[in-house]
Amino acid sequence: MNVTTIPPNMIGTWELIDWIVIKDGKFHSYPMGEDVQGQLIYTVEGRMSGFLMRADFKDEEPRTPATASICISYAGTFHLEGNQIVHNVLLSTVPEWIGGPLLRTMVWQDGGLLLKTTPSIASDGHAYTNELLWKRLT
Repeated sequence: MNVTTIPPNMIGTWELIDWIVIKDGKFHSYPMGEDVQGQLIYTVEGRMSGFLMRADFKDEEPRTPATASICISYAGTFHLEGNQIVHNVLLSTVPEWIGGPLLRTMVWQDGGLLLKTTPSIASDGHAYTNELLWKRLT
């Protein structure tokens, strides 16, 4: 493992600007809508937390427990390995993430941070990648 020093401009709070799914290299969908909301926090102690939700989450009727299609949150520790950030999940609304790493490729673009998931092949045989664009709050 080649652990990289955390750049100071990464520490702090980030606001989600955009979340898209890429299917076989082309735009596929907005998993929580074009107006998705989210927050990502990285601390100097190596802790992180992330929260993503549909903008209309508070308007859901009838009121039902949150599902991964409308609201996701997780927290834990993080470190860098080259151009990848590893989120070590300790707490999550997605049970299968708990105890495991979530790998994201980092791309710095125009002052923002684009995090890309590792492509996965779904049961339909297509490759899917999530791309989340974050803007640092000052």
